[in-house]
Amino acid sequence: MTSPMALREFFAPATIVSGHGTVTRLAHVLSTRLHLPNGASVFVAIDDAVVHSGPVQEMLAAVRAAYRVTEATGFGPEPDDVCIDAAARRAREAGAEVIVGVGGGSVMDAAKIIALLVRNGGGAADWLGPVNPPGGVAPLVMVPTTCGTGSECTRAAMVTVGGAKRISANSEYVATAVILDPSLLDRLPRGVVACTGMDALSHAIESLMSTDRSPITMHLATAAARLLMTNVEPAWRGDEEARGACLWASHLAGQALNAGVLLGHSLAYSIAQERHVPHGVASGLALPYCIAFNSSGLEPELARTIAHVLTAGRSDDLVAAAGEVLALLRRLGQPATLAELDIDQAADERIAVRCATEYPRTNNPAPMTAEALTRLVPAMRTGDLAAAFAA
Repeated sequence: MTSPMALREFFAPATIVSGHGTVTRLAHVLSTRLHLPNGASVFVAIDDAVVHSGPVQEMLAAVRAAYRVTEATGFGPEPDDVCIDAAARRAREAGAEVIVGVGGGSVMDAAKIIALLVRNGGGAADWLGPVNPPGGVAPLVMVPTTCGTGSECTRAAMVTVGGAKRISANSEYVATAVILDPSLLDRLPRGVVACTGMDALSHAIESLMSTDRSPITMHLATAAARLLMTNVEPAWRGDEEARGACLWASHLAGQALNAGVLLGHSLAYSIAQERHVPHGVASGLALPYCIAFNSSGLEPELARTIAHVLTAGRSDDLVAAAGEVLALLRRLGQPATLAELDIDQAADERIAVRCATEYPRTNNPAPMTAEALTRLVPAMRTGDLAAAFAA
């Protein structure tokens, strides 16, 4: 399994405030946890879907009473470098000292890059890959509003550049403070609950399989996966308590992502270049095939742990576990094959090669060669798990 003596670094938010109504405590968090003086400049990036909600408006009113606030919306589901650069210019002009992200993973990722740009030159496209900006990153406060992503506690920010998703990575992207308020999920559409919940599950399971996992990764990822397998479906049906459990699970899975995502996310980014779909749709679709492909590279004890988590203890078999994920996708009304996304068969080789060359993962337990992925992707087209396990 994972030796507690292996050299690992783990990053997590310094402050996590959770519970119903906590979104209105943002001004208090800025004052007491970030020690931000009255009258300081705060830049708030907000998801269009929640900007007019009562809790968010109440939060903004409290922050405006103590600070100079600049708000930005219009980031869309997949913010690109042009959009982020425009927001960063506004943040620089306002002299922003703290950046707040309120929304799903895309808005929080945008907030991270804005926090870098407000202290450094250039634009988002100039800060791709692992980065070490000389001016550092402005303090970040994150308020997630979906059941997935966990972006508030990861070192990565995704940005679309030239039509392709690219990563910017820095340990300072992990938020200084996080507010987890389940009331923000009350009106979340069922489809968003499903795809973001599946994204969070992919984070948990990919973290477990990562060769860079640590003992704390194992603890957080297994807890997150158990919560999600129990609560995603009730949350999708409208159960408010289950949605709160998914929000917490998403955060735990985000912390586990210190170990890094795997093949599943590489497939998701490659799929997105063929068909524009929400990230959680693509990562959820890829998860059972990611499990199948990596099965040969997992230690038996780890494989049993993953299978046990995904089947609620009913099986120690990864084939059954991958089948459980596939069945959950179908119950949630999510696409489970490339054919269901209407991606033409001619795209199979492009997806495989792109995945291997543009999005390689050194922490993936099985080698991500183009040859092996060329065998895997056709199995994803039809939902043939047996072929996926044989790839």
